[in-house]
Amino acid sequence: MTREMFDDSIRQMFESPELERTAEEPSTLQRIQGDFEGAFAGVKDKLGDSWQDVRTIYEMAFDKSFTMDSKVKIAVIGGLAYLVSPVDLIPERTLGPLGLADDVAVLYFVLKYAQPEIARYREFKTGGQDQT
Repeated sequence: MTREMFDDSIRQMFESPELERTAEEPSTLQRIQGDFEGAFAGVKDKLGDSWQDVRTIYEMAFDKSFTMDSKVKIAVIGGLAYLVSPVDLIPERTLGPLGLADDVAVLYFVLKYAQPEIARYREFKTGGQDQT
């Protein structure tokens, strides 16, 4: 499978109506808020500079004063929900560090997909741009 095919598959998953419904569920947002720090405690050092982007998408998802493109918001919330979920396609408990591969793939896609909104949000937070 090529990188483009993989990206297209993940993009389709993140643009699905099922994910949209999940992203709009208050319980999904509560779960992300409750589990975010714990889910990343063991890996944030390994993420290097990407950790700041992960922290930014988390903040964007919950910042009511920032209006984000709806498809990006669904992808961000869906990706964060997947990352905090104890259910994985490749479980870490069984496969150890190799089990992080699906999490890294989802994280890679979400950060790539959300990059324009990440930049816009950072400008918004520093007062450099209108939020719309």
